[in-house]
Amino acid sequence: MADLRIFAKTPSGTAELAARSGALSLAQRRLLILVDGLRDADQLAAIVPSGFEDALRVLEDGGYIALVGQGTGGANTVQRASVSIPVSEMTTVDEARTRAARAVLDLLGPAAQELANAIEAATTGDTLRPLVREAEQRVSEELGEDAAKDFIVGIRRR
Repeated sequence: MADLRIFAKTPSGTAELAARSGALSLAQRRLLILVDGLRDADQLAAIVPSGFEDALRVLEDGGYIALVGQGTGGANTVQRASVSIPVSEMTTVDEARTRAARAVLDLLGPAAQELANAIEAATTGDTLRPLVREAEQRVSEELGEDAAKDFIVGIRRR
């Protein structure tokens, strides 16, 4: 049976990669580098077959990676896990503004240039929030609720 679980790095995982503390073996570090929130466990095991299950267990138990979804076996089809973002993983206003403006253009194209410009011009959370709501609504209308949910998670999570 295929293992379609999808994992992403946690802030601890990202910090470990940056710090190179030596807490992980070479195989565990290699797997942590490859975890991207897109590849399922079967795809990762094909890339790093030696000691995969042990490395995956160490990374998950150590809080370096977390389950974010379950693939369905088709290309680009991920069913997201419930979206609950801890405050420590939320982006700053500057990060959210940049991500939101880019995502609006990526998702809605040139027709959303004015909205993207307004998002870029927002200087506080209070001015950014209604623009993000407008963008979320437009994404939902044009691409559906799942795309709108992914849009919000993409700009809120580090």
